[in-house]
Amino acid sequence: HQPKARPKPLPISLPCDRMRSGWARFSETTVMRRMFVVSLLACLLAAACGEPSLHPFFRAQPRPLIFAHRFGGGVEPEETIPTMLNAHQRNPDAVLEFDVHASADGALVVIHDATVDRTTNGTGKVRDLTLAALQTLDAGYCATPNVGNGTAEPGHCHGAAPALFPFRGKGYRIATLQEVLAVLPTPGRFSVEVKADGIERRVADVLRATGRLNDLIAGAESDDSAARMQAALPQVASYYPAGAATCLALSAKAGWDYAACPHFDCFASPLTGAGLALDTSGVLSRAHANGVAVVYWTINDAATMEHLFRLGADGIYTDYPDMAKDVLVRLRAQGVVK
Repeated sequence: HQPKARPKPLPISLPCDRMRSGWARFSETTVMRRMFVVSLLACLLAAACGEPSLHPFFRAQPRPLIFAHRFGGGVEPEETIPTMLNAHQRNPDAVLEFDVHASADGALVVIHDATVDRTTNGTGKVRDLTLAALQTLDAGYCATPNVGNGTAEPGHCHGAAPALFPFRGKGYRIATLQEVLAVLPTPGRFSVEVKADGIERRVADVLRATGRLNDLIAGAESDDSAARMQAALPQVASYYPAGAATCLALSAKAGWDYAACPHFDCFASPLTGAGLALDTSGVLSRAHANGVAVVYWTINDAATMEHLFRLGADGIYTDYPDMAKDVLVRLRAQGVVK
């Protein structure tokens, strides 16, 4: 039994090395000339080595992008149509992020968890409940606006005092994917995560029918599911699933070859992983050099938002997109962020 080999170290590019050594021998006598050489060398290396660009989804508007996680569920019931519409009205540039499961009778429904317990007045797995049963539930039942991530922690909703939950009985319900897409604001951008294995082709078909694939980034946490989504929608921006993301993070920190990892377009990253800090300029620069955008999740405080915007992150996922917009507007006014 042979132990699994770790990814090979980053291979040396001989043309680039010849350029580096040639410039190293070029003797300069002034600081200004040396600065010019360094700047020129960086440009030549980028061109000669063929540094790839980010996916057009990330180049289509100024970065960093603000992803309204669960439609911005920090202030209203998560993953519901009214919350989506209100989030877009307050910040039309925000990317509207949501998740898709399948009901017992095969309907594609928009909900984050595999169960209805955390967000509604019901209990049970989404896959065990029919669409009719799901749509009788109160999707605003456990919403706690401006507290934590906007929804009560598991076990702290059912049986709790109604006064703590101002959205109960207000008509919020679980929507189907088709219902969400039918009212998805135009223009607008959206992010879809497939949460159930085996529904990728159906989800892809529904998304393709919108004619808005340029506005979309999609994927899944499961590596197999993400690969199926990528195959079904090859032109759509895709984000790294769990296993490939771990490979990418370790490669970025260890200096291994990214080619050893499956390729997707966006590294949706926590601040730390496997004991490693991932909110660093080194992670960002290596990812960008390989055509990968980096978006951090889930960022719900202004100080961390500012840190990541200043660092050069391509975006953040947040339950509080209004807060992120305020931070970004302030930094742009100061000339810190473009």
